[in-house]
Amino acid sequence: MAMRPSWFRMRTVLLGVTSAILVAVLIVALGPTVMATEPESSILAPMDPRSDGQGPGLVGSPLGVAVGVILLGALVAAITALVLRLTREG
Repeated sequence: MAMRPSWFRMRTVLLGVTSAILVAVLIVALGPTVMATEPESSILAPMDPRSDGQGPGLVGSPLGVAVGVILLGALVAAITALVLRLTREG
């Protein structure tokens, strides 16, 4: 089996490092939204994920969650296609 050129390995490493940095930034950016210690309202009212009484047992925004899941799936599919394109042989 032939060795891959060094630029190919560098590009793969760069893609991995960039992905790791992006994930870390997203975790830090979204952290305050998901950290809740009490059921009372917090000082971050606009970012409060709890429902405002739209229905019994309804927490958060189901439509927002559905859109988020669809966007996440599209992002994962795009990243997978990119990785497959960058790592294919010949």
